[in-house]
Amino acid sequence: MSKINKKKSKTNEGKKNITSKWIAGIVIGLFLIGMVVLVLRQQKNTSDSTISDTSTVSLDKSLGNENAPVVVVEYGDYQCPACGRFASTEKPKLVEEFVKTGKVRFVFRSFQFIGEESFWAAEAAECANEQGKYWEYYEKLYSSQEGENIGTFGKVNLEKFANELGLQTKQFNECLASGKFSDKVKAETLEAQNLGLRGTPSLIVNGELVDEGNQYEILREKILELLSSMD
Repeated sequence: MSKINKKKSKTNEGKKNITSKWIAGIVIGLFLIGMVVLVLRQQKNTSDSTISDTSTVSLDKSLGNENAPVVVVEYGDYQCPACGRFASTEKPKLVEEFVKTGKVRFVFRSFQFIGEESFWAAEAAECANEQGKYWEYYEKLYSSQEGENIGTFGKVNLEKFANELGLQTKQFNECLASGKFSDKVKAETLEAQNLGLRGTPSLIVNGELVDEGNQYEILREKILELLSSMD
């Protein structure tokens, strides 16, 4: 091969290498752009899901006007002391000021993570709900807190609570023994985890997590802010 042909061959190879590098760079660039777009879409979908899941929740285990402009969702654990305080001190204020006036719908959802008795209590509350006594049982559970996983919410006591509240005990006991609401309790707990909630009580107001929402003044301020923006 002549020197001229060798030079042409090297030149062509150089051009091919440059072209290959450009193509590789473009492919990598497009891949990175695609990954960024995917992440942004996932973040948006997560945000949209949070709002949807908490502002259009079913009327199951709720208090107040179904068309109320503000929806407050509590994710709670029946063994959680802070949830017990919220139930006895903050929730009554919320009900009196906003639920009874038709401005707020209050919804409870399970976020049971403290232990097995939390799940049993949640299933028992669902069985009470089946007989139209959910909120009475909710109050009974929180007012009966004594400690975590020490038998307070063992099945014997859960059945006793039902009897004290005047539920049809045979129906309640069969419901609890069957575990028919186990999947529902687990699904609500998983929902809380998917929303990124880390503790209880977690309060979400029209799709927005309210930090320190178990302090009534902070919760009240958020509700008033939302109501004012709707005028």
